[in-house]
Amino acid sequence: MWSINRLSLLILLGLFTVTAYTQTTIDLVDNTEISSGANIKINPGDYQIQDLHNNGLLRIVNKENVIIDGSDVNVSGMDTTGYLIYIENSTNVTIKNFKSASAFFYAIRAKNSSGITIEDNNLSYNQKDTLGWIFIWTEVGEALGGGVLLDQCTDSDVFGNTMVQQNDGVAMYHCDDIRIHDNTLNWNCGFGIRMNFTDNCNIHHNDCSHVNRITDPSDCAAILLIVSNNNTVEYNDLTYSGDGIFLGQYEHSHIPNNNYFAHNDCSYSPHNAIESTFADGNVFIDNNCNFSHYGLWLGYSFNNLVEDNEIIGNLTAGIAVDRGFENTFRGNEIRQNPYGFQLWEGGVIGPYGDQYSHSYYIYDNLIQGNMWGIHAINTEHLVAKGNEFIHNQKADIYLEGDSKNDTISRNYFNSPTSYFIQAMTEDAIEAPDNQFNPADRDLIVRKMRGTINWYPFVEGPAPRFMDQPPCDMAEPNAVWNIYADPGFGHRRDEVLEFDSVDFKVGQASVKLNTPRGWDVGINYRPGGDSIALWDLSENDTLKFWIKTIKNPNYGFQGFFIRIGNFDHSYYQYTIPASDLNNAHNRWRHYNIPLKGTSKFVRTQVGDMDFDAVNYVEFHADTWDFGYTLWVDGVQFKDCIPTGISDEESGKPFQSVFYPNPVSGSGTINFHLDQPFEVEIKFYNLEGRVVKSIELDVQGAGKNIQNVDLDDLGNGVYIYRIFAGKMIEQEMIVVQ
Repeated sequence: MWSINRLSLLILLGLFTVTAYTQTTIDLVDNTEISSGANIKINPGDYQIQDLHNNGLLRIVNKENVIIDGSDVNVSGMDTTGYLIYIENSTNVTIKNFKSASAFFYAIRAKNSSGITIEDNNLSYNQKDTLGWIFIWTEVGEALGGGVLLDQCTDSDVFGNTMVQQNDGVAMYHCDDIRIHDNTLNWNCGFGIRMNFTDNCNIHHNDCSHVNRITDPSDCAAILLIVSNNNTVEYNDLTYSGDGIFLGQYEHSHIPNNNYFAHNDCSYSPHNAIESTFADGNVFIDNNCNFSHYGLWLGYSFNNLVEDNEIIGNLTAGIAVDRGFENTFRGNEIRQNPYGFQLWEGGVIGPYGDQYSHSYYIYDNLIQGNMWGIHAINTEHLVAKGNEFIHNQKADIYLEGDSKNDTISRNYFNSPTSYFIQAMTEDAIEAPDNQFNPADRDLIVRKMRGTINWYPFVEGPAPRFMDQPPCDMAEPNAVWNIYADPGFGHRRDEVLEFDSVDFKVGQASVKLNTPRGWDVGINYRPGGDSIALWDLSENDTLKFWIKTIKNPNYGFQGFFIRIGNFDHSYYQYTIPASDLNNAHNRWRHYNIPLKGTSKFVRTQVGDMDFDAVNYVEFHADTWDFGYTLWVDGVQFKDCIPTGISDEESGKPFQSVFYPNPVSGSGTINFHLDQPFEVEIKFYNLEGRVVKSIELDVQGAGKNIQNVDLDDLGNGVYIYRIFAGKMIEQEMIVVQ
C-alpha cells in the first residue's frame, strides 16, 4: 500500500516539474543571460538601453525551452547597433508581444538555432539607410539591419509581427524550413523578406508593400530570393516595391529552384513586378503583375511555368525574356503593354555564352491591346497555340532574325491595327488552322508580312466598326479602363464602376475611386466586339459633366484629356487643375473646343487627325493621396442620353456589293425598313475615309446604288452605310 502511495506521489511530483514553470518578471538590463526553461515577463515600461557589447540585451545561448514576453514594453536601442535579443545554438525559444523594439541593428538575431517562434511583436524603426545601391550577393556579415535576422536556423515561425521603416523586415541566410506569415513588413527600404541560400520555406499572407529606396528602387524588393529553392510564396501583398519578387541564381543556375509563387499582388513596381534571372524550374500562378516597368522579367531563365497571371498596363513589356528556353506560358491575361511578350537573344553575360533563346510554349493566353502581342527576335522553336489576340496595334505576332521552327496554330486573331503575323525571318513560319477576324482572304493576305504558311483557316465574323461615338460614353453599355501611373503610390487598387445613384444625365455616371497620389487616367472604348474608329472631323466640341471628392486641404495638381488613336498619336487638352478643385462635391459642366483655347491648351503628339479616333481619356492627379471622380454625359454631339448606345438603337440591314472583287464601278443593294437619308463611306485599312457618297432620302424596301470606284487604288476597303441610327459595313476588294 505504501509503495503505491509513494509511486503516486512521485508521478504527481513529476507532472508538477514538467507543467508548473512559473513566469518570472524581470527588468530589461543589458547583457542579461537567460537560462533554459525560463519563462520571462519583462516589466512593462519604456526602456532606453544601448547594447554596449553588440551581443544582445537578452542573451539566449546554448539554451532550450525559453519564453520571453514583452507585453507593454517599449524599448529603444538608442544608436541602431546591437540587438534586443540574441539567440545562438538554442532550441524552442519563443519571443512574443513586444509593444515596440526600435533603434537596434536588428531587434532579434538568431544563429544556428531551431524551433524559434517570433510572434505578435512590433520590431520597427531599426537600422535604416535610404541611399546607395544594395549588393544582393552578400553573406550574413553584410546584412543591412532591420527587424529579424535568422542565420542557419531551421524549423521556425515568424508570424503576426509588425516590422516597418527600416532596411529589412526579415532577413534569412542559409536557413531551412522557416514559416513567415501574417506579418506587416511594408515601407522598408531594403527588403520586406530577404532569403539568401534559404530553402523549403513557406511565405504567405504578408504585407510587404512599398519597399523602396530613394536612389534606385531596382536594387530592393518586397521579397528577395538568392539561390533559394523549394520555397512556397503565396497570398502576399508586394505592391509598390522596387521589385515585387526578385529571384536570382547567377552562377548557380545548375541548381533547380523549384519555387512556387502563387496569388501574390506584385503590381505597381517601378522596376519589375516579378524578376527571375538565371533561374530554373519556378512556377508562377495567379499573380498580379500590373502597372510596373516590366510585368515579368525572366532573363536567362528556363523550365519555368507562368500560368493564369494578370499582366496589364506595364511600361515596357508584360513578359520579357532574354536568352531563356523551355518556358511555358499558359492562360495568362496580357493586356495594354507595349510588348505582350518580348523574347530575344541579347549580349552574352558571364559564363552563359552558349545559352540562346529557344523553346517557348505560349498556350491559351488572352493577348489584348498591346502594341505587339508577341515580339520575338532570334528565337527558335516558338509554339503559339490556342491564344486569343485582340486589337494589338502593330502586330499580333512579330518575328525577326534567326527565328526558325516556329509554329503558330489554332489561335484567334481579332482585328489588329496593322498585321496578324509579321515574319522578318529567313525561314518560313508555319501558321495552320488559325481563325482570323476579319475572315476575308484578301485582307488576311494584306495583314501577313513575310513567308507564312497560314492555310487553312477557320472562318470568323467581320468586325463591327463604330464610325461615330455614342450619345453618352458614360452609360453602362460602354467599357472604361484604368491607366495608372506606375510610380509609387499610397496603396493599392483603384475601383472603376458605373454609379446609378449619383449621376447627371442618362442612367449612370462613371465613378473612379483611387487611393493613389499619382496620375490616373480612365479610358473609354465601346462595349462588345465593336472597334472605335470615329470620324470627328465634323465635330467641334467635347462636352461632359465632372464631379470630385478630394482632401479639402490639398487640391488637384493636374487635369488633362486625351483624344487619340492606336498609333500612340493624340491631342492633349490641359485644363487648369483649379477647375477640378471647384468641382469638389458638386457637378460642373464643360465644353472643350476641339481646336483648343488659351484656357484649354491643346498639344499634339504624333500624326493625329480627327478622322480616325480610337479613344478618349481623362487624367487627374492630386497633391496628396486619393480622390473620387465622376464623369457623365461624355459626348461629341448634342443629344439626349438614353442609356442605349447608338450602335444598339437600330437594327442592321442587309447590303450586297457586286461584283466583288470590283474593277471600275460596282453596285450596292440594300434594304430599308423605312425611308432615310443615306450616306456611304469607304475606308482604307488604316481607318481613313477615302470616299463619301451622300444620298437623298431613300425609300423603304430595296434600294440600288451604282458606285464609281475609279479613284480608288487597288486594295482592300471597308464600306459603311449609315441610315438613321443604323450602320452596316462590308468589305470589298478593288482590282
